[in-house]
Amino acid sequence: MNKKTLLVLAASIYQIPTIATAKRLEYRVITTDDVPSNPGHALSDQSYGVSTIDQQAVLEIARQENIDGIIAPCTDVAVPTSAYVAEQLGLQGVPLECANTVFDKIAFREFLNRHAFPAPKSYPITLNYQPNADLFRHSWIMKPDRSSGSKGIFIVRSLSDFYQYLPETLRFSPTARGILEEFIDGFQGTCEGIVNQGELALTFILDRRTVNPPHVATCGHHLPSALPPQLQEKLLVILKKIWHLLGVTDGLFDCDFVATENEIYILEISPRLGGNSIATLLKKATGFNIVEYSVKQACGEVTHLPTTVNIRPTSVVLLGVEKEGRLSYNQTELEALRQEVWVDSLSIDFAWGELVYPFIHGRNRVGEALIFGNNRNDLDNKVRELKQRLQLEGI
Repeated sequence: MNKKTLLVLAASIYQIPTIATAKRLEYRVITTDDVPSNPGHALSDQSYGVSTIDQQAVLEIARQENIDGIIAPCTDVAVPTSAYVAEQLGLQGVPLECANTVFDKIAFREFLNRHAFPAPKSYPITLNYQPNADLFRHSWIMKPDRSSGSKGIFIVRSLSDFYQYLPETLRFSPTARGILEEFIDGFQGTCEGIVNQGELALTFILDRRTVNPPHVATCGHHLPSALPPQLQEKLLVILKKIWHLLGVTDGLFDCDFVATENEIYILEISPRLGGNSIATLLKKATGFNIVEYSVKQACGEVTHLPTTVNIRPTSVVLLGVEKEGRLSYNQTELEALRQEVWVDSLSIDFAWGELVYPFIHGRNRVGEALIFGNNRNDLDNKVRELKQRLQLEGI
């Protein structure tokens, strides 16, 4: 039996694959977060009601449980804590300075500018910030400085939009700060990858879909990507340089970017396993279990990576509704879709008639589907068919 102990930061639905994988591999699993009802706690060997951003309290748990590894899958807010505990205990992890830089959107924009990476023009903001009305001759993105799951993020197109959304943006910041940055209209993508001995050992570039403006929550990922090969190569060159500058030689990463005709702009980057069920997508599309790799890597175990990967056109679709109401959907079509050969899985998180809220950030999803296509065009058509037949709405 594997005697190693893994501390998993957070225990929501998105941490369950990590917890379940670690248990399957016979690790002893400890979970902690400040939501006792989170489902991952029930799967762990020991759970704590301690916030994942309370670094000293989490360090005490780690020492008490004599952990062999710590991991913050699918959550940005816990990344600095993971790095801090790993540094204090001499465990596998990224440098704390790196974690603090990429976690803070203002600090990360300063890093990009300092090293001359392509970056949107941006301004730090507080409740007292008064932008010039001339700024809004084009659109901007407003974000909390420290948050995750697209909470508090808005596209703003006017001065009135700015003042309307500012309190909500800052509500999700623990420091009451945010960032206003130029909106770049282009190809939305995600890169999930692994750094090994300073090299990008394995990378997956996915097309990212978002909900309707003014919100930007991720509502799906498609693989393989439609991003042109020359831009894919440019993205990987930038990512390798960023991780080198941040002192990261080993570990997983997740990155959101936007591509124009000739340029790549890194929007977010984090040294952790990506959320929004990307790991499930990768396993179904390629056969590679990135969750298993992340668990073993966190505990310092050497794991071999595949040299080649074949990709089956696959999409994960995060389902939601556009307005608050009682959940409604076509129940007949739900069961019929589950029988389709191109539908791998389809789940609804809420009961029929249960109160649901608009899909404006990750917490408000109402379900998930994983589907296959014969090619990328067919895959896109299948996504549209799935949504049309389900008729999900709040009424």
